[in-house]
Amino acid sequence: MSAPAPGEILAQTAVCDDPRLSRLAAIIQHTRPDLLMLCEFDHPGTGGDDGSLANFCRHYLERSQHQQSPITYPYRYCPPTNTGLLSPHDLDGDGALTLPGDGLGFGEHHGHFGFVVLSRYPILESQIRNWQQFRWQDMPDNQIPADFYSPQAQQVLRLSSKNHVLVPVQIDGQQLNLLCCHPTPPVFDGAEQRNARRNFDELRLLTEIIDDAPWLHDDQGRFGGLGPEDPFVVLGDLNADMADGDGIKVGIRRLLLHPKINRQVSAGKHTPKSLGGRFHLPWQPRQGRATEWTHLAGLRLDYVLPSADLPVLQSGVFWPDKKDPLRPLICDEQGRPRAQAGSDHRLVWVDIMLAPDATRQHEHASVKSRTARAADPDVMAKR
Repeated sequence: MSAPAPGEILAQTAVCDDPRLSRLAAIIQHTRPDLLMLCEFDHPGTGGDDGSLANFCRHYLERSQHQQSPITYPYRYCPPTNTGLLSPHDLDGDGALTLPGDGLGFGEHHGHFGFVVLSRYPILESQIRNWQQFRWQDMPDNQIPADFYSPQAQQVLRLSSKNHVLVPVQIDGQQLNLLCCHPTPPVFDGAEQRNARRNFDELRLLTEIIDDAPWLHDDQGRFGGLGPEDPFVVLGDLNADMADGDGIKVGIRRLLLHPKINRQVSAGKHTPKSLGGRFHLPWQPRQGRATEWTHLAGLRLDYVLPSADLPVLQSGVFWPDKKDPLRPLICDEQGRPRAQAGSDHRLVWVDIMLAPDATRQHEHASVKSRTARAADPDVMAKR
């Protein structure tokens, strides 16, 4: 849900009959997440909604799409983003200050390729934390490529290509922390590997937030990250696969095998899977499990990673096989699973239990994620 010119997504969502948006909304209505992250959703780069997200909710999610039941998200958050924010110093070395190459995050306009969070439960907006302005050079032992960026550029270049945000949600007296980001893809660079190195350090920033690193400071001036007892869920198109694709594999490996991440979901029996993925034929051979792919390239890029203290009930990737009546939601008019039909990514979902104590009423939460790039428990969150 991104376009090269500002305002295009606002115009697209202003009408109620866009076939692609209808398919995307139907997928969300079918899986019915309580908490949802949408990647590559254009909105003002300084944060907030220009009307695009409200339009998508009103014109698509709150109206039945493809025989699915409407769903309402009264709580929404559109974080500020570095994409399309022009740097005051040359970043790509061409001697001119132009977008997208000289954006603090790659984008044709400020707000391009942003992400949004939707929730059925109250978002504690006063407690949201951002690491949008954290400079890359301020990370200890960073991977900034030597002799590529000028000293002036390094003074302004931020680590997060979009933003790293911690969004607390209140669910019946309990607080669940959503740790959301969308690191840069580790491609489109040269021998210096600036994008691969940045992706690696963006993933490391996630682990430093989880580990409550004392040197870490957010945009609000607060040091550290999550508390040792804070339940959380990592959400994002992390643009990293432990088995295939480009990038520095140790970065995603450290995150998936982190002791505070639920191992059953990251690399165990509850790793999100689909039936449709195993029949997909990407354009090049892959080593990873096809059932775990979330992208048409045959890669696992999209993640919902609960903390180790959150019991997991079930999980999945919305990728219907050829016999499934929902298959048309990911295909074009010719029945081909193309990005133009809706997205080149697939929605990932995980159902978690927030109140396992038998003395309390059980509360379920499902977290899901989708890049624009199930069962219906009481509470669901998705990417």
